Order: sequence, then structure tokens, then C-alpha cells
Amino acid sequence: MRPYTRRHMAEAHEAGQPVMRGMFHQFPGDETCWDLADQYMFGPDLLVAPVLEAGATDRGVYLPASATWTDLHTGTRHDGGQWITADAPLDRIPLYTRDGALPDLIGAI
Repeated sequence: MRPYTRRHMAEAHEAGQPVMRGMFHQFPGDETCWDLADQYMFGPDLLVAPVLEAGATDRGVYLPASATWTDLHTGTRHDGGQWITADAPLDRIPLYTRDGALPDLIGAI
């Protein structure tokens, strides 16, 4: 994660691109992304869907169209343009990578 984070911190410094990005920032053509207030992109390739409801053990996650998404915990791949129900036990934040990015992190999170 360190090289990825460093690269996007440098991009934030040099080009003004935020590291934490609203979904609409990364996917302006996907109308659903304009209304998502509880998930975000960390850089362009890592979707983070925190659990905000006390006691919840799963949550709905929207995976934007035009990409394939990989669950970093399980390695399961999903087509974009759909809502899924993500497992979210107390010790797990749903995390997805875009189009095969960050393969070294699959199962290591």
C-alpha cells in the first residue's frame, strides 16, 4: 500500500488531485455515483465502503460501471454497474480494487 499511497500523495501535491475522492470524481458519467455519500475512492483504484451503521455485518456497495472490481479480502471479482451486498463483520471494511490493480494486496488485508 505504501508505494500506491506515496504515488497518489505526490499527485495530490503536484496536480491537486485528492487522495480520497468522491465516487463522482472518478466516475462522472455514472449517475449513481453522484448520489453516493458513504463510500469513496482512495486514489483511482481502491474503492472503500466503510460500515456506518452500528451492529451491521454487511452493507450495500455500488460498483461503478466500466470496470471490474476485485474484493481485496476474498479475491472475488464482480462486474461493475451493479449493487452488491458486501460482508462486513466488525474486523473488515469492504475494499475493492479496480481492473486488477494492487494484486499483491488480495488476501493480505
